[in-house]
Amino acid sequence: MKQHIIECGVDAPSSEGAIAMNVHGPSKNVNLRIDYISRTMLANLPDLLIDLLEIAAYVYCADQRLDRGTDKLSNFGENWRRSLTFSIPVRQLQVWQDSEVRDALIETLGFLSDDTYSFNFWQATAPVQAKELYFHDLIDPEDEHDGVALFSGGVDSFAGAVTDLVANGRSLTLVGHFSSTKVRNVQDHLIAELKRRGHEKRLSFIPVSVSNENVTAREYTQRTRSFLFACLGLVVAKMSGKDTFSFYENGVVSINLPLAGDVIGGRATRTTHPKVLRGLEELFSLLLSREIRIQTPLQWMTKKEVTQLIDAGGMVDLLSKTASCTRPRTWNRKQKHCGLCSQCIDRRFGILAAGLGAYEAPDLYMNDLLLANRDDGDELRMALAYVTLFKKVGATPKERFLVDFPEIVSAVGHFPDLSTSVAGDRLYDLFQRHASAVEDVISSAVREHSTALYRNEIAPASLLAACYSTKVVELAPPSNYDAEAKAFMDRLSTPSLEFAIEQDQKRVHFRGGLAIDGTNYKLVGALIDSFRVAKGNRSEVPYLPAPDLARALNISEQAMRTQITRLRNAIEPLAVSMGIPMGQDTFIENKERSGYRINPSCREISVADILDQTPQ
Repeated sequence: MKQHIIECGVDAPSSEGAIAMNVHGPSKNVNLRIDYISRTMLANLPDLLIDLLEIAAYVYCADQRLDRGTDKLSNFGENWRRSLTFSIPVRQLQVWQDSEVRDALIETLGFLSDDTYSFNFWQATAPVQAKELYFHDLIDPEDEHDGVALFSGGVDSFAGAVTDLVANGRSLTLVGHFSSTKVRNVQDHLIAELKRRGHEKRLSFIPVSVSNENVTAREYTQRTRSFLFACLGLVVAKMSGKDTFSFYENGVVSINLPLAGDVIGGRATRTTHPKVLRGLEELFSLLLSREIRIQTPLQWMTKKEVTQLIDAGGMVDLLSKTASCTRPRTWNRKQKHCGLCSQCIDRRFGILAAGLGAYEAPDLYMNDLLLANRDDGDELRMALAYVTLFKKVGATPKERFLVDFPEIVSAVGHFPDLSTSVAGDRLYDLFQRHASAVEDVISSAVREHSTALYRNEIAPASLLAACYSTKVVELAPPSNYDAEAKAFMDRLSTPSLEFAIEQDQKRVHFRGGLAIDGTNYKLVGALIDSFRVAKGNRSEVPYLPAPDLARALNISEQAMRTQITRLRNAIEPLAVSMGIPMGQDTFIENKERSGYRINPSCREISVADILDQTPQ
């Protein structure tokens, strides 16, 4: 775990290895600017909330400056977690030294970004940045609006704003954060269009810029962005005399199951996770000594359903003007979506599932969701993992949902108006609907490109080709295609993992040019005999109980589980070289209370058969 010391409000760090950050003065390297606030609203802003804004800006900008390692998915987990120690001057020291406030801040940030935090607050002394210097283009007071909501310019925030304005007839103050002028331009255009279409008197927009100055951001994941966003929402809500504000985000992204074993910890975002929102509510309520509520009106909707709200609100022609991509530095004049990041993948699946692909041309993406050749291994694995995850979700019965997806457990207890059982049921239904939407998109693509798939004319490293390898040709059913599509896709997508054991060299070879040895070889060796006997007898491959496997390896059960994880990680590159979606049970399969076995779908072949075809 990387250790970092961040000294804030100072001109230079006090020790080697620390970094200095400052929101004002000659050493300013953190920008905080809020536009279009009325003079009346500014008068309602206490020093405590200025403290909160500065803390949020420091945390967010430090998050961007301090990278987690390389950008490869193979470096994950503990290698991606950081230990962050902040020293920050504040105006209301007594409040920030309160143990409940400090604990709520540390716990919420820790769960949000999966880093370790500590804070040393000290009394700010003159000169202290005057709050007026953060606010530009002050305006005359406007009519009070019904609600305050956060606005990113993506599909979900635009759909939420359209629904509140059009369907619900509410008036809104939208708060938009941007760290790039490209993002600001997207937000400004959408707001201008909403006002032009008759909502000018019921809509205000407050753009906020928070970014590093004269320093290049090195970390793109931005796990703390929602903390900054929520703090901005709270500040604007309180200046408007309100105790509530809204996040517009669909419930599948809110829970955000890890796409794969390597998308864990800091890589699995928890932007509007219910536990994060309840933690923010607790922190804000402690700070202000009154109950603060964060509303999520799209919580029980999928991406498809949220996208359809834009159509229902009569704004579908603006769908292509929204932007979801996390890589604005790659945008050009025409294309604002890389097509590779998880947000682009999720967005395009939602739009296609909603039947609205005609309103967003494929060439608006630098890489087509289904057909682009994803040459970078991680980019293909990201897309494959997305499909594999929701295929697994769709096949999971309700009684297994919390067992097979334990990340859901961290959410079910954080819906204040629902019992855990009801929340679990609703989350299951939500994820089933999204899984069906993903399947519908893939089914449609298989129908549309069946001939090209058969002829191997689809780019080999595309999502469609990788999911449905045509190495073993199986013709599509000639009739009743729609009814048989799911069964057809399942047969095409079943992993066919082939391996061979080279006993003299104590090595296991896999078709695709990958080999494992050492402790990984010993693990396979402990399971291979029962696999061979069962295959020879054409019987079910038995599981070896965990205690027995640990004894066979002469290690503890915990060490055994760690070794199994390492083996699974070691063979994940086969997802790229062989086009096989690699789930955690693809090679070594685990069944609760039964133990471990080599997956019966795998095939043991001769070493010669593999080595003869291994690329040189």
